Amino acid sequence: MSKRAKNLLIIGIFILSMAVVLLILVLTQPKDSADGEESQSSTISVLSYDRDSIAEMTIKNENGEFTIRNAVAGFTIDDYAEFRQNSTVMGAAGRCVTAINAQALVEEHAADLEKYGLADGSPKAECDVTLKDGTKYSVYFGIDSPEGNTRYMRLADSDSVYTVLSNSSGYFYYRPEDFLSLSVTEELTNNNTAPTIDHLVITRRDFDFDVEFIDDSKNHSIDDVGAASSQVMISPVYAYLDITNSNAIIYGIWGLTAMNVAVVRPTEAQLEEYGIADPFCEVNLDAELQNYNLKIGNVASYELDQNGEPTTNPASYYCYYNGIDIIYEFAVSEIPYVSFQPIDILSSSMTSNYIYKLDYIDVEFSGDNPAHYNMNLTGNPEEQTLSAIIDGNEVDAEEFKQLYIFMLKCPIDDLCFEDPGDSPLICRIDFRNDDGSGDILEFYDTGANRVTIKLNGTTSFSQPKGYLKVLQENIEAFKNGASGDELKQVW
Repeated sequence: MSKRAKNLLIIGIFILSMAVVLLILVLTQPKDSADGEESQSSTISVLSYDRDSIAEMTIKNENGEFTIRNAVAGFTIDDYAEFRQNSTVMGAAGRCVTAINAQALVEEHAADLEKYGLADGSPKAECDVTLKDGTKYSVYFGIDSPEGNTRYMRLADSDSVYTVLSNSSGYFYYRPEDFLSLSVTEELTNNNTAPTIDHLVITRRDFDFDVEFIDDSKNHSIDDVGAASSQVMISPVYAYLDITNSNAIIYGIWGLTAMNVAVVRPTEAQLEEYGIADPFCEVNLDAELQNYNLKIGNVASYELDQNGEPTTNPASYYCYYNGIDIIYEFAVSEIPYVSFQPIDILSSSMTSNYIYKLDYIDVEFSGDNPAHYNMNLTGNPEEQTLSAIIDGNEVDAEEFKQLYIFMLKCPIDDLCFEDPGDSPLICRIDFRNDDGSGDILEFYDTGANRVTIKLNGTTSFSQPKGYLKVLQENIEAFKNGASGDELKQVW
């Protein structure tokens, strides 16, 4: 054989070998992912009826036995006729027991049904269905399969065992109360405006006082230096509210949604057991001739730490809303009444006097740097015009508004109920309206670089002492020609 022929033979053998290797790789490679997904998504039709053909279905499980009826208005449980029910969830259960698509056939003609939790007379859950045409059948549901997201299932007249998705079979392990609506009160929407809050009282076991609010619309004017909210706190002190921070407290009674139902038609003993008879917190609201009452009882659960262990921070409480004879479980986020502090929802303004209705502001500082400033104002609320005079000299009214805003936005950071006693009075501000009404603020030096403040003679707040120093500097600077933008904002 020539050298050239030998080379051609070697090349041919190499090419043949590569082809064989390529063929082996093609035959042994995994199936296309799309084919795999199609295989996994395929299900087995076990039953195929229309959900609306159901007349009634009776669910039996460890929680007892109850019947869901398909009425004209939707699915309902007659035993709970006085409560709002979740017909959507009941309808979903009906769909899952009429159109059954199994994930897999586990065993055909299974000899041992007990190991699946599907034995006659003792399945983990059962649903007996009666259709409107008189057809009747029963579906048994068993234990969880090893896959974790499916459960075993069979028809009562068959010994073939299937797996169905846990989320579709879960309805048949429910208590009857799990089909009740968790929407406790109507939510406020654009088409459902908030009623006027006539009187709101929050009583809490860890407070030595009731927290009370009323509507103060008659004395409230919305302007660039006015109060943020028409509702005011009247106990434990008179104070204005921050419209954002107070919203959940003032209007939180609307749109209440529970986590779950704990007890339906509780007995007196159960009201005691769940802390409702002597609640930790009670919310009592009167609004436009209607009363709303919410009792918040014992802690239902606690937050978990990173290891899954319970902490001491409550995660939910048992609650009872007057008018619905149910003890619910509410998440803490749904009921801010249990954790808020009054100072958290207050505006930084200790007074709210409409600038166009002011007659004068009298400011007197005493102590190390005594000073007295008299600010005379003339305003027209209808025309929104204003003139301002400080110690006899007219100043720019628009610039004066910036000083007035600073005077109102005091940095109160705590409530105070302890009378300052003999502590020295270091500042007094009298806001007087043209009708004689107004407010007087008195600042007492109580040490620790803080002042205690009386509003109209009542000890109410405390704040950093540094604010008064900056206030005096701002008034003096403005009096001497500084603009509103040049005033200090930090103390």
